[in-house]
Amino acid sequence: MTGRSDSIRFINGRIYRDAGDRIPVDTLVTRCGIVDFIGAQSDAPAADVTIDLRGTAVIPGLTDAHIHLFGIAAERLQLALDPRAVRSLSGLLDSVATAARRESRGYWIRGVGFDENGLPEHRYPTRDELDAAAPDCPVVIRRFCGHTAIINSAAMSALGIAEGISDPTGGSFGRDRDGRLNGIVKESAADAVFRNMPKVERALVADSLRATIADAMKLGLTAAVEAAVGFTSGFDEEHATWELLRTDRSLMRLGFMYRLDPKEALGRKLVPQQSPDWQTNTLKFFADGIVGARTAAVSAAYHDVGGTGFFMRDEQELERAIVEAHLDGWQVAVHAVGDRAISTVIAAYERAQRVKPRPEARHRIEHYTCPPEGGLARMKNVGAVVVAQPSFLSVMHRTTFEAFGPDAVTRYPARSVLDAGVPYVSSSDCPTGDFSPWVGMANAIDRGAAMGKPLGATEALSRSQTLRSYAQGGAYVTRQESWRGVLEPGMAADLIALDRDPFEPSVDLKAVKVLMTVVRGTIRHDVLGSQSSKAAGMAN
Repeated sequence: MTGRSDSIRFINGRIYRDAGDRIPVDTLVTRCGIVDFIGAQSDAPAADVTIDLRGTAVIPGLTDAHIHLFGIAAERLQLALDPRAVRSLSGLLDSVATAARRESRGYWIRGVGFDENGLPEHRYPTRDELDAAAPDCPVVIRRFCGHTAIINSAAMSALGIAEGISDPTGGSFGRDRDGRLNGIVKESAADAVFRNMPKVERALVADSLRATIADAMKLGLTAAVEAAVGFTSGFDEEHATWELLRTDRSLMRLGFMYRLDPKEALGRKLVPQQSPDWQTNTLKFFADGIVGARTAAVSAAYHDVGGTGFFMRDEQELERAIVEAHLDGWQVAVHAVGDRAISTVIAAYERAQRVKPRPEARHRIEHYTCPPEGGLARMKNVGAVVVAQPSFLSVMHRTTFEAFGPDAVTRYPARSVLDAGVPYVSSSDCPTGDFSPWVGMANAIDRGAAMGKPLGATEALSRSQTLRSYAQGGAYVTRQESWRGVLEPGMAADLIALDRDPFEPSVDLKAVKVLMTVVRGTIRHDVLGSQSSKAAGMAN
């Protein structure tokens, strides 16, 4: 059963009020998109529809507080090169060559999902290898993180990238030992490639977005925050595509981080707006790069290659933009991975709060991978939030140990964040991290142990803590905890039914399947095959 009714009575379930509740009840009633009753079936009011949950577990709907839905949707229209699609470098090159033979001269081949960590060669394809595979087609291979790409000679020519080009601020063009460009572009150089290559047709991406969001709801997500409008295809293109979906009520609740400086937002007449379904109150900045490319700004040199990474923009300019956004009323979210970058961002938040105190600003640091000394105490003092990606503990497992050696076990803090009194919110950062929140939860508990050894076992979360970080945590960081994130009368009827009880110690969270997803009191996903009875007056 899927569809809408004014009221639904769910019976015979194991219904948990929140992610920390260990005493379930058996009945919940929704009315006009709100929880009307939760308790014993004998006390429950009547409803238009009754659904027999047949003993399944029900918890509040989950939020992915940092995901790139646009990037996922765009990737679905392009050439898949992730390790599940290609299992070797030769297989990758064969896929590119096949695409080139199928298309006409000059056709842009967009490869996505590439992850050298999943290939036996553990390296990028070279410019010359891509030239041999597709001599007449521009090729752009986007690494799964979105911070790095590999391009061939035809793409360089089409984009006006000549041998004598200088590295841009906050980015680099890779070169061979003789100084010749090798096709690797990182950070702002990669961003320029993505922004200037031909765009995929807007309507196709919008349709793919709808399908992507539908798949997210099948995983139990009832809300998500698009992590950087502008990260994949440039702000104006992405914003225009999202606007095609604004009135679509079949979607889950959405929030957006705009990848804009305050003056750019003002020039587009964009101001912070709080909304239950389409929230646009956050500006997103990038302080540094990533561990995989060794571009995260760290204090101690990387264990394997040396160097300490770099900032994506001048540090004083970054601080100025953050303070200005704070003064304009925006929530601020900053990608900060290395400890140098994190310290700089915290200092900017401290300055912003001194200039104009905003106790409920809830500014965010995305990732918080390499914790600086004393950083969490400072985060607590300014009311900032850590938004983490637990699936990185497996996705980034090998590269983290290579980059940091023995210090790797101190990366990706979790329990210490909560112990310091700082809100800890989980997310995926998909397509970099795993799409499924259940994989993220499993990683938060085992710290990536399935990959060989855990990354800091003392930072492991309990089941309740990790479930709360997706259910209540996502509501908190979006300032929506007063009306969603728990199942109590008067709260939003956003809930999910599961094939097993996630609180049971023996349950493998990676194996959890979502049988039903309800958003705003409307069933949006249902494989439960519920026994339901319909009263007169039900609206479909």
